Amino acid sequence: MAQKKHTILIIDDNPANLEAIGACLRLTQEQYTVITAPNGQEGCQKAIFAQPDLVIMDWIMPEMSGLEALTLLKGRTETQDIPVVMLTGLGSAKHVEYALNAGAADYLRTPIDKNELLARVRATLALQDSYKEIKHQREKLETQNHELLALNQEKNEFLGIAAHDLKNPLNNIADLARIIEQDTDSMTLAEIQDFAKLIRESSAKMFELVRNLLDVNAIERGGIHVQAQHFDLVPLVNAVIETYTQRAASKGITLHFDYEREEMFAFADEHLSEQVVENIISNAVKYSPHGKNVYVRIKDEGGRMQQESVADSDLSPHTSSFLRIEVADEGPGISAEDMKKLFGKFARLSAQPTGGEHSTGLGLSIVRKLAEAMHGKVWCESQIGCGATFIVELPTTPSSSAPPTETGIV
Repeated sequence: MAQKKHTILIIDDNPANLEAIGACLRLTQEQYTVITAPNGQEGCQKAIFAQPDLVIMDWIMPEMSGLEALTLLKGRTETQDIPVVMLTGLGSAKHVEYALNAGAADYLRTPIDKNELLARVRATLALQDSYKEIKHQREKLETQNHELLALNQEKNEFLGIAAHDLKNPLNNIADLARIIEQDTDSMTLAEIQDFAKLIRESSAKMFELVRNLLDVNAIERGGIHVQAQHFDLVPLVNAVIETYTQRAASKGITLHFDYEREEMFAFADEHLSEQVVENIISNAVKYSPHGKNVYVRIKDEGGRMQQESVADSDLSPHTSSFLRIEVADEGPGISAEDMKKLFGKFARLSAQPTGGEHSTGLGLSIVRKLAEAMHGKVWCESQIGCGATFIVELPTTPSSSAPPTETGIV
């Protein structure tokens, strides 16, 4: 690695001194970059804008003395860390004490000895470089410490929420199993079956939480492997809708499915896309009021014809870049406050499932990460009293799979 070339600012009202000191510094092995100023006021301005590694400044100057300029430099945030070597022809130790107390890093008596000048410059710059490195490492450690504290706080929240969400179904399973164990002889077959159903539902809640936690962990350690390929999105979405039709019907909710063509091909990971669609539709059913409708639509942005053959070597140049999946409900809508944390981990929103369903608060954060991993995006559009529409966009071609821009919540 090439050695850094230091910049030195010389401030002196004597042109001969500026020339002599500048030449001495330029002709060294280090070949310092030298800038000059003829007085203290201009020197301070150049120090602010040029940010030199070292300032060499004469004490005796008209209008603004070197000591005044030194005090000014040390009083400003932009220049307080720049080391200053004072030049003084004043022989009194008291003057040297004034300079050092005002913040000077070192001093040189005039007339200047060339070898002493270079030795003090090298020593001061070496100390300054060490100081900068220590400061950099300290800032780096402080940043890492803040990150570790944030991670530790997140871990504590994670464990607290996980323990809370696992405790209730575990207690239910334990209580139900104990009742069956103790009262089997007096229980009817129908009662045992009802208890078995409750045990199964409690274990399903636990399984959902554990699965979501594993998904979050896999995403955050880079363990999600996207296997992008062309696949027809219509049957995938239709299959998810069929899975939730009965659950929706139990709440009087009707699922509607609309798509522009019989075949609409996306270029993404089919399994991850199914997980994204399933989560969005599941949420719509979970949070919709009884007796309402949920509308699922697939749109080809721009309405351009999409090829029926999806061979990679024969892609139509008119294929649109993204397919859009919209899931709209007729619920109460999402508040502005909830919008801010909608896709966050362990998001606890004011809206509650309308049928007593379980929610881990992790689903939408997983959806966003999975969509972005496939170079797609997801967001929500909602107004209070007008329901909510969740929108997922997936690419249709490898060329449209460029890294997405940061997607905000509308």
